Parts: sequence; structure tokens; C-alpha cells
Amino acid sequence: MKNHKRYRRLLAGVLAGLLMTAGGPAHKAEAATAPGYIKAATYVSDAWVSNFWNSESDHMEEELARIAADGFNSIVLVVPWREFQPSIEPISYSSYPFQKLDQIMRAAGAQGLGVVFRVGYTWDYYSDDASNLRFRELLRNQATRAGWIDYARTLYQAGSAYSNFYGGFMTWEDFWNYVEDATSFGNGQYSIHEAKRIGYQTYLKKNYTMKEINEAYGDDDLFQKVDQVYIPRKNQNAYRLFYEFYDDYLNCLLADTQAVFPNLSMEVRLDVDPVDALEGDGKVGVPHYQTFGCGNSEFTSLMYSVSMGRDFGQLITASEAIETMNEQLEIVRLHNGGKPIFIDQLLYTDATEGFEHNARLHASHMGAYLTGIPDTLRRYTNGYAIWTYRNYANNPVYNSQFALGSKGWTVSGGKAAERNDSSQMLLSAGGSLSQKVGHRISGRNTHENHVRFTADCDGTALITVSLGRNSRQIEVQGKQEYDLNFGPVSYYEVSFSTDADVYLDNIEVYNFVQDGQLYDMDGNELGCLGAIRTLNAAMN
Repeated sequence: MKNHKRYRRLLAGVLAGLLMTAGGPAHKAEAATAPGYIKAATYVSDAWVSNFWNSESDHMEEELARIAADGFNSIVLVVPWREFQPSIEPISYSSYPFQKLDQIMRAAGAQGLGVVFRVGYTWDYYSDDASNLRFRELLRNQATRAGWIDYARTLYQAGSAYSNFYGGFMTWEDFWNYVEDATSFGNGQYSIHEAKRIGYQTYLKKNYTMKEINEAYGDDDLFQKVDQVYIPRKNQNAYRLFYEFYDDYLNCLLADTQAVFPNLSMEVRLDVDPVDALEGDGKVGVPHYQTFGCGNSEFTSLMYSVSMGRDFGQLITASEAIETMNEQLEIVRLHNGGKPIFIDQLLYTDATEGFEHNARLHASHMGAYLTGIPDTLRRYTNGYAIWTYRNYANNPVYNSQFALGSKGWTVSGGKAAERNDSSQMLLSAGGSLSQKVGHRISGRNTHENHVRFTADCDGTALITVSLGRNSRQIEVQGKQEYDLNFGPVSYYEVSFSTDADVYLDNIEVYNFVQDGQLYDMDGNELGCLGAIRTLNAAMN
């Protein structure tokens, strides 16, 4: 990142002011009112959401200028909780993400772009501890809850220092891991203990009779009192009670967070989750309508995919997708008090691994869908955001552009250095560089695994690149980008060694590329860009 020292000095003052007020209410801090309809692109520069905040973004000004030129008037920043607030007991904050946030806010403002925060993204590589564990602790640990509130307050104050800050939203997605894992607890003492610890038993006691609880669990004599109740299995009819409890928990968490982050919305879950019917072999659906109002926020946030409301495996036309979109958004409006909807992820194509079975648009219909939805958007929404503006790889490398020096890397015979206004790793002859990344990426033995990087030297260098036990050698002369395909291999570490001085930068290990059909990983235009520009122009 350019001008490191100036930003560090500026950040020191910003953080000092934030942390002085972290224990109390924000003083006259408030988000600006968005001027009209929001048309946003999720901004992660040339990284991806899991390592954006430890990357450098050397071309930020040009990237944001391109976003504005494509007709967007805002960006969404996905803000990981732990990377900004690495410690809860005691509460502490990292300086570099706030430094980068300051640069983004200023650069976006210079391009006339507003900024919306997604508050509390689950995934980051700040440490090797699983980042989602903290989100589960929100249910049962008051110190974690206090840390979350302080994080939200501090983030709101940081954003409110800028006239182009338009507020934000949190999302059910970042809190859903507990719901998925709780079904495996069984019906023993651990599950009973968890049911008490997280407040599930208290919720049942407040809202249901013992007779109703036993009927849901499938046995009239199963429980004599509520403190015997365990968290049910996901296929049980009783899991609808747990869904209801969890929706109530999300509503309460949102209300508490809105006290320090005014007008914060929440991305709500439009999916209807199936549970066993009380009688027979059928299923009944559990909707999440009680969350749709989003507390005192002026709008409801929503991820919308063309797969919603459609059967698995379907290939659908643009007209079918638009018809279903109207139906689905009408459901939200019927249950949110008529508030406008902000579509924080408008997914017209989605190749996310594990969701290949979802319904999808015919590839040739994507453009027609995008240019055909303005009337629907005007009727139901106050804005939308595109998730994959620029294609990104599932890169598990931390500090891949050496913005944080050598942090996260094991280095021998090398040091972080500036070259052409960019932080890079200078490896001397005989030097080596490595990072353990295999535990962060799936599909190693079944996918094509790539190592992509930039190398530069003044003379000639022979670099050995290793992914686990598999190695490749390349000769470097001058500056060049490399993309080495190691195939399906097992590995835990990526490493580099050299026989001469060489600069390394932009290191990616990946086996999947998320394709949004707007720009590829190198910034080249793709098939849906024209349609997005047309859509943006239509929503002026």
C-alpha cells in the first residue's frame, strides 16, 4: 500500500479517538443518508473477502474509478470481526485494517462512491484458530457479546467520520454455523447442558407448555420439566422450535447492535427449512418470517439468488427467473411491514462449491435477466449489490502481498521490502519462504491446485516452488506473473526458494475461481458486464 507512514500516523489518531469512546455511546456519529437508489459492487480489490484486509490493493484508485465508470454509485465492504478485533478479553483492535479502511473511504469518496458495511463476516485467516468459534460463543458468553457490541460501535464510529458512509447490515449467514452443528449434539447430557446454556430452555418455558414441547419431540411423557429438554436433531419436528428460538436470538442480537450501530439492517433467511411432519412421513417447512422486520432499521437486507423458489437441478429462463423474483420479494414485503429491501447479494450466477445442485439460469439468459429486472427492483428495493465484481480465487494465503511485512510467513534469508511503490518479499540467494495453508483449503486431492505469483529480479534467478512434496522450477528474468498447475495433490505448505536475489509478490494458492461474469481475475471484461452497465443505467 502506498504512503504507509502517512497512513500509520493518521490511524494512530483515529484509533486513539475511537478507543477513548469505545465504552460509551457514539458522540454525534451518524451515517449519511444515501442519495437515492444504491447500486453497489462488493469491493475486494484483487484479493477475496477472507484475506482482503491483510492485502495491499496497490491499484485501489483505478479499481474504484472503474466501478464508478460501470455505473455503480456505492461499494460494499465485508468487514471480518476477528481481523478488526483480534482479542475480546481484553478487547483490542488491529491497526492495519483500520488504516486500509481509511484509505478506502477516502478513495471511494473521491470517485463519488458511497460505502456500506457488512458487519461481522465470519471467515478470516488472522490466526489458525477457527474464526467461526467466536460467533458461536455469542450465544453463551457475555464477554464475547460485549466484544461484539464494542466492535460494532467502533466500526460505526470509524465509518461515520466520512460523509460517504451509508451504514450497513449484518447477516444470518455469519451466525448459522451453530444451527448446523447443534443437530449433532444428540440427546444426552451435553445437549441438555447446551440447551440451558444458550437459553433454549428458557425460550421454550416462556413460549410453550410442556404438553406442546413433548408433542413436538414426539413423546407425550418424554419430559417432566423444561430443564430436561435437549437440542433436537435437525430431522425432528421439534427442530422447528429451535429455529424459532434462533430467529428470536438473532432479533435480540440485532436490537442490541442497533443501539450502537443505528439503522443497521440484517440479511434475512428467505429459505424455508424442512422438518419432519408430526404425522406421517412428510415434511413441513419452517420459515423465518419473524426476522423480516429487522428491528428499527428502515430496510430489510436480503441475499437473492435466481435459485430461490425453484427446484434443485432446474435450468430456468430469464422470464421464469423474473416471475419467481417478484413472488419471493412479495413474500418478504408481506412480512416486513412494507419496508424496502436492499439486495446485498444479487446472484444471477453462482458456482459456489457445494451448491452445484441449485437451480440456475441458462447461461445465454443471464443478460436478459439483468436487463429485465428494473421494474421489479423499483417495486420492492432501495438498492442492490453485486457479490463477484471481479473473479477471485479461494486463496488461503495470509498476507499474500506482504502488506504486513513477513507476518504469517516463515522466512530465511529474506525480508519485506518496497519495490515500485509496493510491498514485496526480497529473497536473497539461498533464501526461502513458506506458509502452512493446506488446513484452510478443501478439495486438495480432487481439484487442480495452482500456485500463482509475481516474481521480479534484476538479473536471472532459478526459483523452486513447492506445494507439499511436489516441486516446480522456473527461471525468472525481469518481472513476470506465473501460474503453476500442480494438479490434485496433498499438501499442507507452500514454499519458495531461490538461487539469486528475487522479489516475490501476490502469492495465491487456489483450486477454485468464483465467476461473476463481469471481470476475470486479471481484470478482463466478461459476458455479463454490458448487461450490468445497462441495469445500472436503468436504475438512475
